[in-house]
Amino acid sequence: MNLLTIQGISKQYTVNTPPAVDDVSFDCKPGEIVSIIGRSGSGKTTILRMIAGLEIPDKGQIKLYEKKLNSASVFVSPEKRNCGLVFQDYALFPNKTVYQNITFGKGSIDDPEHLEHLVEMADIGSLADRFPHEISGGEQQRVALVRALATCPKLLLLDEPLSHLDPELKESVRSKLLTLLHSTKTTALYVSHDIEETMTMSDRMVVMRRGRLEQVGTPDEIYKRPSTAYVAQLFGKTNLIPRHFIPGHAHAFTDDMCGHEVVPTRPHQWMIIEKPSADSPSFRGRVQSVLNCGAYQEVALETKDFTLTLHVTHKTPVRAGETHTVQWIFPE
Repeated sequence: MNLLTIQGISKQYTVNTPPAVDDVSFDCKPGEIVSIIGRSGSGKTTILRMIAGLEIPDKGQIKLYEKKLNSASVFVSPEKRNCGLVFQDYALFPNKTVYQNITFGKGSIDDPEHLEHLVEMADIGSLADRFPHEISGGEQQRVALVRALATCPKLLLLDEPLSHLDPELKESVRSKLLTLLHSTKTTALYVSHDIEETMTMSDRMVVMRRGRLEQVGTPDEIYKRPSTAYVAQLFGKTNLIPRHFIPGHAHAFTDDMCGHEVVPTRPHQWMIIEKPSADSPSFRGRVQSVLNCGAYQEVALETKDFTLTLHVTHKTPVRAGETHTVQWIFPE
């Protein structure tokens, strides 16, 4: 049984603008972490707000454990949905201590052992008597997470909860968040625009584009087998090679820009070689540019038919203007 079921929900804010969310359907299973990802304006937060009851869908329905929360004739108020919500700005009460914040929700102190476990896992026990302005951003975020989990919600909704943290702190808080979710077996819906973050956090991903559902799958499926050029490029630099140049490869899609079938390949899947083997596609071209990206060099190679981007180690000597042969070495 699905814990959350979204069926054909749509939301349009004004008559003369495109829908913010347009006929979107997906589900979450118990204990699953599902992320919603897409560029700004893709409808991610609107979906979350409709699930939380802060927005009403124009059509479609939302069910939690088969109980309808929204439909043409049903609306369950936000406080009765048993959904925890964590905002990107934390939304802590400034006039309440950390302890008062985490015990604010209904039922949060019904299970002292559960609350103590959350506080210990989030490492905020020493902060109980402090006020939000007296603790760091990372500590505030952990307090917000514990407050949401203390009420034992059926579903935890997280709206870009780590977006305000610097990279080092973000990694630490992300690790604690994953530990909290897994230890409490909480089902979570996670909105973010950070690809690395969602790849690390998610069991499955929902990719949005301009209010429409683009693809649903595991992080591995979406990265290796994107269904559109938008999805492929959202998850990092991608070479879209016309299908007839790589006829034996199973995965391809029609590029909506050129209207032709293309095979997506990642820059790290190509290698500069002296003599290509016959069992994998190879191309020869002139190096247009070489960029030092720290751990690797990014090379733009112009062949007679297209330009390839590849990532090579610093052990491979390559300069602009040189001619090289490259081969696809990691077909996935």
